[in-house]
Amino acid sequence: MNFKFTRGNAIRDGKHGWFVGQFVAPELGLRHRDDVEIKWGVHPRGEARPGAWVSYKTATTVVVLIRGEIHIRIRQSGEIDDVRLIAEGDYVILPPVVEHTWEAITDCVVLSVRSPSVADDQVGTFS
Repeated sequence: MNFKFTRGNAIRDGKHGWFVGQFVAPELGLRHRDDVEIKWGVHPRGEARPGAWVSYKTATTVVVLIRGEIHIRIRQSGEIDDVRLIAEGDYVILPPVVEHTWEAITDCVVLSVRSPSVADDQVGTFS
């Protein structure tokens, strides 16, 4: 199939918010990608990342705040940094192997972009 373009709605099309990536069925066209994953995340106040800490072997993740406030904790070499995205457009870039977790401080919307989109790239959760 030759897809010239794909049109949709990130909220409706997303599986847990993720609407572009290797996990999208190939028959859905350009949404099936192995170079990037994109998530439209709608999180109610108090929601936190299930399973606590996570990292990725090869992927870099960019999180951009669209609306609300979110707290991202980053753990690297035993050090913990707290990042609060509070103004529309605030973002954080997390390179591979850096553990992170998050909690919605208010109802919030974030756009997350992860590259590349690799199956089984998640290292796991840590306590």
